[in-house]
Amino acid sequence: MKLQCLIIDDEPIAQEIIEKYLEPFNQVQIVGKCHNAIEANQLLQDHPIDLIFLDIEMPHVNGISFAKSLEHPPKIIITTAYREYAIDGFELNVVDYLLKPISQERFLKALNRVMALPVNTIQSKPYIYLRVDMKMVQVYLDEIVYIQGLSNYVRVFCKDRTLITYQKLSYLEDVLPAELFIRSHRSYIVNISKIKSYTGQDLDVGSTSIPIGGNHKDAVLKILKSYNA
Repeated sequence: MKLQCLIIDDEPIAQEIIEKYLEPFNQVQIVGKCHNAIEANQLLQDHPIDLIFLDIEMPHVNGISFAKSLEHPPKIIITTAYREYAIDGFELNVVDYLLKPISQERFLKALNRVMALPVNTIQSKPYIYLRVDMKMVQVYLDEIVYIQGLSNYVRVFCKDRTLITYQKLSYLEDVLPAELFIRSHRSYIVNISKIKSYTGQDLDVGSTSIPIGGNHKDAVLKILKSYNA
């Protein structure tokens, strides 16, 4: 099932940039591109939309007012040149707030936050995209066992494959849902559902033992004990 998205921006160049950034993602379909909220409102009535890329400063109605007017809003990523609306945006529970000019790396992070959301109307199975060997590779979250951070790249250990991506471990920590993944060490993130047993020093994920770092120990044990409560 493809993610149905809508681009709302009165600047054609801004629309083109978002469209270009979305090209590698075969799970995303652009349903429409609108120059203002009035056009967008009509399209929302005619098509199911999962995600909106929403500019703020537009003719007739600004993006914040438009988002507030939606009774059942889809997921929203704000794209704007104005920092001062950030608080208003996050009060609307937007997925992310991107400042123009938007880099491709920052755009990917925002899109991955949408893809990694827990199962809902957007998709039947949450996933993220990783840049591997010059390609964007789709990885389902329940496929990931653990992630190891190295000097300038990370290894993502999955059930049936291992992927290498040139991302920082902190990037993946920020993207992956905190209720599903836990950072146990400065070099490791673990899928909580893959933990078979644990001690105060390490986590057993089958044939691999993942260390628990001193700075992460209290948080890790608190989370794991909450599953046994």
